[in-house]
Amino acid sequence: MDKVKVGVIGCGNMAQQAHIPSIKANPDAELTAICDFRRKVTADLCRRWDIPFATDSIAELLKQDLDAVYILTPLPAHLANIKAALAAGKAVFTEKPVAMSAAGVRELAAIPGKGVSVGYMKQHETNIRKMREIQSQSDWGKLLFIRNHSFVGKQWNGALNQLVKPVTSDEKKALDLSNLDPAPAWLKGERDEKFYSYDNPYYSLLDTGCHSVNLLHHLAGVVPKVLGVNAGNGVTVVHFDFAGTPGELEFCVNFRMDRWDEVTELYFERASVRILTPPPLNRQASAVVEIYSESSGLHQNLVLEDTRRWAFQLETDCFIKKVKEGCCSSDLDEAAGDLEVIEQIYQTITGA
Repeated sequence: MDKVKVGVIGCGNMAQQAHIPSIKANPDAELTAICDFRRKVTADLCRRWDIPFATDSIAELLKQDLDAVYILTPLPAHLANIKAALAAGKAVFTEKPVAMSAAGVRELAAIPGKGVSVGYMKQHETNIRKMREIQSQSDWGKLLFIRNHSFVGKQWNGALNQLVKPVTSDEKKALDLSNLDPAPAWLKGERDEKFYSYDNPYYSLLDTGCHSVNLLHHLAGVVPKVLGVNAGNGVTVVHFDFAGTPGELEFCVNFRMDRWDEVTELYFERASVRILTPPPLNRQASAVVEIYSESSGLHQNLVLEDTRRWAFQLETDCFIKKVKEGCCSSDLDEAAGDLEVIEQIYQTITGA
C-alpha cells in the first residue's frame, strides 16, 4: 500500500493532543475519517487537520476504506469498539487499558483479525530501547530488584491544556449501559455513571496504574505476582514477586501538586539502571536513562540523555509501519497479564 488509511473513533483530549498530531506527522499515514458523537468537535477537527470525512456513527466509519482504526473512546467503550473494528477487518490501535478486565482482553484475543496494538508508549522511548540493547550485549548478572515510583501530578500533560485548548462542546449523550464493558464479575457495584468514572477506585487504579504495571512487566520480562499492598493517603505501595525477583510499585495520583515524578530502577548483580520518564504529553522531552555497570575491573557511568523524541510519535510510527508491512501481531497477551495484576492489586486492597 502507498499510505496507511487511518480512521479515529473518539475525539477527546488524548486524540487531539497526542494521536491525531502524531498520525498527521507520519508521512506514511493518511487520516481520512474521524468519529465522535459531538458533531461540533468533529467539524472543527476536520477543518483544523484537513480530514475529509466525519461521522457520529461507528458503523458508518467502519464502512469506510480504512486500513487501520484507532480506538480512543473512554475506557468502558473499548471492548465493544475493538470487537467491531476487528470484525470489519481493520488493524486496531487502542489506548490503554484494552478493557476493564483480563477476561475481556482474552475474549478479544480469541477473535481472528489483523491484530491489536496497545498504547503503552513508554516501551517506545528511544533510551529505554537503547538500554535494553546494551543490557542484551552486557554481562550484568541476575536482576535482583525492580521498582517503579509513579506520582502523577496535575501537569501530567506537560501543561499542554494551558497552551493548546482542546476542542470541546456541550453536546451530551445518554449512557448506554448495554454497550459498555461489564468489568470483572467479582467487582461489586451497580453499573452506572459513577461506576464508569474516577469515582470508582478500581476504575482510577486501572486507567492510570496500568502504565506503571506494564513498564515493570516489560522490563522484567515476566508477569509479577502480588504479594501484598499498603494503601493510605491516596498512595498505593505494591510488593511484587517477579519469578523470584522482588519488586515494588509506589503509585499516587495527586492533582493538588503540579509535579510529575516517575522513576524506574533496576538493580542487577553488576549494574544498576535508573529511568526518568517525562510527563506523557511533553512533546519536547524523552526518558533519560542512567546506567552504572562494573566489568573487568572497570566501573562505568553512562547517561543516555534526553533525545527530544516524543514517545507518542514513536509509538505511532511503529504502528503505521506494522500495518504497512502487513504484520498482524498483537499486544493482547501482554495486556491480559497487566490487567490480571491490576485486578490482584485491587482485590488485595479490598478483600474482594
